[in-house]
Amino acid sequence: MSDQVAQDRAALRSPTAAASQEAHEDGRDAPASGMPHSRRFARRRIIVTALMVLITAVFLVPFYWLIISALRPADRIFADAGDFFPSAVTLANFANLFRDAPIVAWFTNSVILAAGSTLGSMIVVTMAAYPLARIRFPFRNALFVGILATQMLPFHLLLIPLFVLMVDLSLIDTYLGVILPLLAHPFGLFYMRQYMLGLPQEILDAARVDGASEYAVFFRVVLPMVRPALATLAILFALESWNDLLWPLIVMRTEDNYPLTVGIQSQLGLYRPRWDILMTASVIAVLPVVLLFLRMRRAFIGGLGQLGTGGK
Repeated sequence: MSDQVAQDRAALRSPTAAASQEAHEDGRDAPASGMPHSRRFARRRIIVTALMVLITAVFLVPFYWLIISALRPADRIFADAGDFFPSAVTLANFANLFRDAPIVAWFTNSVILAAGSTLGSMIVVTMAAYPLARIRFPFRNALFVGILATQMLPFHLLLIPLFVLMVDLSLIDTYLGVILPLLAHPFGLFYMRQYMLGLPQEILDAARVDGASEYAVFFRVVLPMVRPALATLAILFALESWNDLLWPLIVMRTEDNYPLTVGIQSQLGLYRPRWDILMTASVIAVLPVVLLFLRMRRAFIGGLGQLGTGGK
């Protein structure tokens, strides 16, 4: 009995020793400090960083090869293709590009088509997504599912009817002939609708109670709240339009009206492709895309992260 009393008094005098004794009896060794945990966290962080660097390098190697190929002499592009560092550097390929191809006109056409398609698609999908997300009417969900079902159709099936329609409208070899058929974007509609579903209903109801019409609610309340989603869609639509080849190749007939993608493809001659012009023109085509993403990467990532939350 006295031994038990002595053990209780010792536990009261030293709680830390008692906890250590209990952990030892349970077969668990309590860490003396947070050092082992911090070391494990540091190792995991190093591993994740190394993996991300490796993945980044895999994606950057083709871009690096494109740049050094554009800087090599035309007769050394494939002769030195295996060299990681170019043995000779020249800017003659860029001079040949501006001399032998209407690169300025191609670049201007791409900017006009990308800007027009992006702006038009954002207007169409945003105005269509609002009633599908926030206004109740019969067959709303069925209409939305039907629009999404059009995304499952390959674009190649629509080429002939779209081309016939553009011929009937006399829009062949025009900017509108490239832009108009691609304005109604099913993915953009889906993305914007899901974003609007996360908007606080109380704010919209408060605007209606104050006497705002549906147009006022849309333009003054909804649009400011969906800016991150609009920034994300702007990047996605701009990239898609900038890289589009098939439809502009069918619609555009005059070389001066070609966008960059069609202009670069036109340099693939039957007997002797101009690889120097192809490489340099590809560098010029890629740089605006990279700069656009670097300029708007925060808005792009933020818009994707806030999908379905309404910006909350």
